[in-house]
Amino acid sequence: MRHIVTVWGAHFSSEDELAAFVETLYDEDGDALLSDFEDSIGSDGIDEDFMEIHHLNDEEEQLAFIQYLKSEYVPDDSFVNGLPATINESIKPYNSIILVSGSDSPYGSINEELFQFDKADVESDSPVVLLTSVEYEGR
Repeated sequence: MRHIVTVWGAHFSSEDELAAFVETLYDEDGDALLSDFEDSIGSDGIDEDFMEIHHLNDEEEQLAFIQYLKSEYVPDDSFVNGLPATINESIKPYNSIILVSGSDSPYGSINEELFQFDKADVESDSPVVLLTSVEYEGR
């Protein structure tokens, strides 16, 4: 089964501000509206059950996050081996990280549009930057 993890960087003044940015809101009929995050990356909708947000307050938290990403987030060597060697430097300028995963499964796809994202697809004035996208095979 094909999997993907996208790593997005941004700047937010607090964890609450970051959470508000990715939060799905609903209209008066109960229909989901695109979050600011989804809107800014040009998404038609992301299953937020496959999203994690991390607000990193200092260098120590950044290092702990990178260790988490390399050892715990996806316990699969093919994901870890797919991370760019420069991931530490890529994350360093940002205090907020958004991880979104997806898969292309015979049982149904999850966040399938992530396989189509490219750094060039995100507008230059977007508050988020696609730092990397890692595709890998797994169970």
